[in-house]
Amino acid sequence: MLRLLCLITLVALLAGCGGSPEPTAAPLDPLALITEAADNIRAADTFRIDVAQEGPNYTIYTDYAAVFFRRATAQYVAPNEMQARIRVIALGLPIEIEVYSRGATQWYSAIWTGDNWINQEFAPGFNPETLIAADTGFQSALAALIELDYVGEETLENGTPTYHITSRAQGDQVAALLAGLIAPVGDVTVDVYVHRETRYPARFRITEYNSPYAETPEPVPDTTPEIEPVVWIIDLYDINAPAELTPPEATAEATAEAVTPITPSFGS
Repeated sequence: MLRLLCLITLVALLAGCGGSPEPTAAPLDPLALITEAADNIRAADTFRIDVAQEGPNYTIYTDYAAVFFRRATAQYVAPNEMQARIRVIALGLPIEIEVYSRGATQWYSAIWTGDNWINQEFAPGFNPETLIAADTGFQSALAALIELDYVGEETLENGTPTYHITSRAQGDQVAALLAGLIAPVGDVTVDVYVHRETRYPARFRITEYNSPYAETPEPVPDTTPEIEPVVWIIDLYDINAPAELTPPEATAEATAEAVTPITPSFGS
């Protein structure tokens, strides 16, 4: 009996020493995460942005040819410079277009310019100043997101630790997330991935369901073709890395008079 009493006493003491369970952490506020990420990226001196597209071919109409978008990479340098390389498929051939913007002033070079710089607008929304402006840039685009839902912690395929947030928006309101190169249309879903350590935006994933510029499948008799959505994946990285822009040379080749320019028109 004495041994039994000692055992019961010991168990009671151990239970008392265990203390109360750790409180469950409160779920993160998706709006607070997105607001912090927007403030952080606006304060960056430089960053790189990579825009890739998945799904059906997305057509860009130019006076040279109807081309299929493949990828765009760019570096932003505060306060008003950005340089991008845009890869497309034209007439079955890969083509690279280079675009440089200093504020609202643009230059571009491509095969139809003889790879010479042309001091002329290439993409109307490609303006570094508006990219980081509060009323038109990342901050405005993220403020337009609705139905925010915190999904949880995720690690991207490149190893980046992130918080994943889902939301919806109107395509034209989030065009800044695509650096102004592409303007989605209609109701889109936006997945936001915020770096868990730096709280910079690491990735945006925009799903566009009714793009008028997406290649539609061949119709099948007695069926309604299922249109695959266009998906845009935007990665931000190398934040505050050294600037590596190559501005157009101040020569005759960099002026509009050097060659006869052909003006591309997006989505028209």
